[in-house]
Amino acid sequence: MQLAVILDKGTVTGAAQSLLLTQSTLTRNMATLEMQAGESLFQRSRFGVRSTPLGENLARHGRVIARQMQGAAETVYRHKLGQHTQLSVGVGPLIGMALMGEFSETFMRRYPDMALSITTGRPLHLLDQLIDGELDAVIAPAIYAQVPLGVSRELLSEDEISIFCAPSHALANRTSHSVEELNQCDWMNVGAASPFQNVELDMLHRSGIKRLRTHFATANDAVILLKTLSKGQHLAVLPRLPVTLLRGEYPMVEIQPPSGTARRDLFVWIRAELAHEPALEAMRETLVETLKQMVGSSYSPSTYQVP
Repeated sequence: MQLAVILDKGTVTGAAQSLLLTQSTLTRNMATLEMQAGESLFQRSRFGVRSTPLGENLARHGRVIARQMQGAAETVYRHKLGQHTQLSVGVGPLIGMALMGEFSETFMRRYPDMALSITTGRPLHLLDQLIDGELDAVIAPAIYAQVPLGVSRELLSEDEISIFCAPSHALANRTSHSVEELNQCDWMNVGAASPFQNVELDMLHRSGIKRLRTHFATANDAVILLKTLSKGQHLAVLPRLPVTLLRGEYPMVEIQPPSGTARRDLFVWIRAELAHEPALEAMRETLVETLKQMVGSSYSPSTYQVP
């Protein structure tokens, strides 16, 4: 942990101040750690410290330990408040904005003794956190070709990606759209770093849409994306389910890709050792019931089709 702080602060002096240790104590601790590791963990220069490969790898473990210790302290604090179970859930920005407000309200009302923590981010990063034990569950599409070891997943909803624009867009009220017109439009987010980039581009390329003019992209933020899209100047490839759930606040028009949409189902990913924990069962049940309330009683994970 101390090594991680040194590398993050960039100097032993700054790390000692942050850790409330004397510089000599911290230097002595690092000498002990290097002796145990068998080689140098960082190098000093007039510009600060620079990690060695081993030092950076050990610092990553130190950061995880620090987060776990902070989590343990928060668990003690919540227990004193009567909240005996902590549930940490990761979710992508768009589905998080569409679903998690309603879910959280229902979940906290039903299970007042549970503490709920929601983290939004890119699904790939969230699943890394799940694998590292920092999250208990993640709501995200399939990213990996195979489910990672130690993780289980369950279908939450069938879904597809398609092309969307605001009602004020020039193509919104058209019944048909030529490939040339779509190629001449300005796009959002397509081609931005994303684990789904290939799926999006493959869908567009099948329809002959290859000259993508993308001058604006967002990362880990659904509000900016939807507010910018609602101005009527861009097209975007988005999943149907969250767009449908948000249509009351952000009405969007779907433009069917000439060669059809692409499948992108939504899953609940859980650390395998927690799969049968009562808190995770409660979360899954509440998610399904929340979706039923929001999209209609006909919803079921394996048969639901987004209108």
